[in-house]
Amino acid sequence: MDGILNMKATIFVLLFPILIPAHASAQDLPIALDEKGPKKAQGVKVVSTKIEAPLQSKTYAEKTESSQAEKARAIFKRANKYFEDRNLPVALSLYKKAYNLWPHPRIIFNMGVTLGMMSKPLEAALMFKAVLELGPEPVEAHRYKEAKERYLELMGTLAILRISSQQSGTKVYVDGNLVATAPFTKEILLTGGRHLVTANLTGHIAFNRDIFLPSGIIAEKIVTLNKFEPIVKFKKVKRYGNIWPIVAAGASAVLLGSGGFLVYQGRSEIDDLQAEVNLIAGQSIEQGTILAFDYDLSKQDGPLLKQNVGSAMIGVGITGAITAAVLYFFQEKQVQYTVTPDSNVEKTHTLE
Repeated sequence: MDGILNMKATIFVLLFPILIPAHASAQDLPIALDEKGPKKAQGVKVVSTKIEAPLQSKTYAEKTESSQAEKARAIFKRANKYFEDRNLPVALSLYKKAYNLWPHPRIIFNMGVTLGMMSKPLEAALMFKAVLELGPEPVEAHRYKEAKERYLELMGTLAILRISSQQSGTKVYVDGNLVATAPFTKEILLTGGRHLVTANLTGHIAFNRDIFLPSGIIAEKIVTLNKFEPIVKFKKVKRYGNIWPIVAAGASAVLLGSGGFLVYQGRSEIDDLQAEVNLIAGQSIEQGTILAFDYDLSKQDGPLLKQNVGSAMIGVGITGAITAAVLYFFQEKQVQYTVTPDSNVEKTHTLE
């Protein structure tokens, strides 16, 4: 067992002198300046306007087998070559491959340097943060110091958001990415600027908030969802279509027209009969005598019948017109419905 440990230690010592390119320095990282000046935070509580480097919170333990470490060493040599040639995407890809074989803080450090040179401050800061949390021993004091300097420099363009939710089961997202499921309190790095915080929980109103994080601050956001109360709304629905008011109106118009015509015709015929009687009576008066004459009263039965039928039709037509108006104005009825979060189907209750 002691022999195996000694062998691992020997490989460990031989491997690290080649891990970090000597010329990689903090000057390789661009500094982003806000030319528009500082802006106020929105939608969050500012905890601090000064970001400190994270303290050691973990202990690194070497668990990689010697064969794996040897493979990682070979890949790392290739990555360093590409890094020196400034072929950064290929170098980063190889660093990641080496890290998968041997997850050592010095490899993380190199990935952070590469990401910084690729103008990816958020990803680079996360790498340096991981190095700092493991303490100076795995990467040696000078690299630990450089990691701290690079981290603080990068955080000048970034921000820290402490986000929390205590409603069990709540899923919280930032810019569409799941942060965690409540209950939780978590600290995340974000680029300075505008972000969207969303959350959902069954039976609660969805949470949507726009926030603005100025660069270089620590902010806090507590996510709390309000319980969904069924919303009662009202709307109008048709009892029947427009056809029935139209039919009633048309029928009443026909009845009124026909009835009016029959009344007019009957009255005209009565007037004709009256003119006939007046003519006979006038002739009798002209002769100086008033003579009795026979007149067939049955002649007025037809005209009187027409007037009666016409009057009845007018009455029915007026009733039909009133019915059409009633059908038109009352073809809609009001119903109430409730909106629930678990169903898109409206639950309606008719109000007659």
